[in-house]
Order: sequence, then structure tokens, then C-alpha cells
Amino acid sequence: MMAIKIKNYAVVSLPVRDLEVSVRWYNEGLGIPFTFEYSPGDQEAWLNVGGVGLGLIRCPEVPKLDFTNSSGEHQPIISLEVDNIHEVYEELKKKGNDIGEMVYKPQGGYGFTFRDPDGHMGHLWGGWPKEES
Repeated sequence: MMAIKIKNYAVVSLPVRDLEVSVRWYNEGLGIPFTFEYSPGDQEAWLNVGGVGLGLIRCPEVPKLDFTNSSGEHQPIISLEVDNIHEVYEELKKKGNDIGEMVYKPQGGYGFTFRDPDGHMGHLWGGWPKEES
């Protein structure tokens, strides 16, 4: 029998109520480029996160994509890596976005959560911590 080997994520899809609002949040607000041309009125928008598709799919009913771990902590659905995490945090905070506190984990670096226009919890991460010189 052939061994199955997953190479990478191909697509992560998020259900959204108002596609135009979500496109503004992810494309303009977070700077995620489009994979395919998007026109207002489309039923889907496809963005490109480092070669992985982020599909924003217009849906009449959007489930609450939210869960809590066994310690009672809310967990993000997706985590996205950014450069200049502190600048990104200040920029999103200044624009009045729904973002959590900046957290530092010694083995994991800096990051913070956000809620998108549909209330989906996501996470922005600054990358692995660098050795202090």
C-alpha cells in the first residue's frame, strides 16, 4: 500500500457574512494579497498567505468558530506570522480593531489575538524568538 504524505496546507477557508467587509479586513487591514482577481459581488475571495490559500466564503449563516482549551483559554482558529509584531500591534490597536493583549512566551516569542469582522478569533505571531545578543 502506498504511504500517504501530506506536503502542505493548500487552503484554509473561513465563512463570512459580509465578504466586502472581510476582504477589507484581511486584504487592506492585514495586507494579505489576492491569489485570484476579486470583484465586489463575488461569492468568494481568495487570498495568498505564503503560498497557502485563504478562502473567504460568503455564507448566509456563519458558525461561531471559537473554542476553549481544557484550561479555559480561548484558542485562535488560525495563526499568521508577521514581521515587526510590535508595530503591527500598535497599528491595529490605533485603528480600533478588536485585539487582545501582546503576550510573550519564552519558547514561542510575541503574539496577540484578534477578532475579525465575523468574530473568528485569529492570532498574529512575530516569529521564533531571536537569541538575545
